[in-house]
Amino acid sequence: LAFGDALAVCLMKKKNFRKEDFASFHPGGSLGKRLFVKVKDLMLQQDLLTINEATKLKDDMIQMTEGRIGNVLITDKDNKLLAILSDGDLRRALMRDDFTMDATAYEYATKNPKKLDDETLLASDALAFIETHKIQLVAITDKTGTLQGVLHIHHLV
Repeated sequence: LAFGDALAVCLMKKKNFRKEDFASFHPGGSLGKRLFVKVKDLMLQQDLLTINEATKLKDDMIQMTEGRIGNVLITDKDNKLLAILSDGDLRRALMRDDFTMDATAYEYATKNPKKLDDETLLASDALAFIETHKIQLVAITDKTGTLQGVLHIHHLV
């Protein structure tokens, strides 16, 4: 068994056989998925909860509760991402002495949230980004900041 493994390793080195080559022969395997699945293959693009920066928190709460991702995306009139209101943002807001449901959702949201502007990025790299920044959701935009979709950590694991 060990001799067979050693022979396989020697042949792989001689033929310059890389992990990408292995993945192309086994695209359904875990290595193949890591090397071929892109952000665009997994991101949500339909039925995103978007509001504008003037939306009151009490109006936003209904949408946030009905949504599937536990976050609301705040965009401008051109669909450029301005902020994300997460359930964590909301819990932190509730602890503030000046909290009011009459405030705008934007007031309590994370401004300039983490985002990725390359939907062709490997899903494994997006997962590393999410884990590094300790977030559950990342917005996907184009190079101009226009919202394209979202990727939740649950889509990746």
